[in-house]
Amino acid sequence: MSRSASFSFTNTTASTHDVTPVELGLVTNYAIERDTARQAVLNNKTAPIDAQEIISFRSNDLAVVNNDLNIQNPAKVAKGIRYGVEVQETLVITDTADPSYRVDEPIVATLTIRHGKSGDITNALIAQVVTRLISSCRRADGTWRFDDMMRSAERPVVD
Repeated sequence: MSRSASFSFTNTTASTHDVTPVELGLVTNYAIERDTARQAVLNNKTAPIDAQEIISFRSNDLAVVNNDLNIQNPAKVAKGIRYGVEVQETLVITDTADPSYRVDEPIVATLTIRHGKSGDITNALIAQVVTRLISSCRRADGTWRFDDMMRSAERPVVD
């Protein structure tokens, strides 16, 4: 038997506004601060000690994958996995008119993925979901929606 996996949405037009990832050099530019069976915490060696960047990778098993979807044909195995990455950044604000002025602002971003423990769920399928997640944070003109979202304006507006 030949199986195939696909999503049912049809709004798949590729954006002309690409997001270019940064080559972080996770192996060369980060010190391993903690490394356990379910968590790795990396500290950026290219950032000063008083303005750190910390990246954490985590995973854990789930008895069931909770979601708000109306699933009509559930898998026989309900067990799942949750994994993700968190980036903690230090935004340093200075003032050229006042050299003694400095404010450090923390900014934390988290990406968490949950799904069943199924061999049918592949790296490419998860990448497709993450691409759609990132796309939901963009306007049609390619600008980011964070300025609206940080004001609790969650609903997309016409560009």
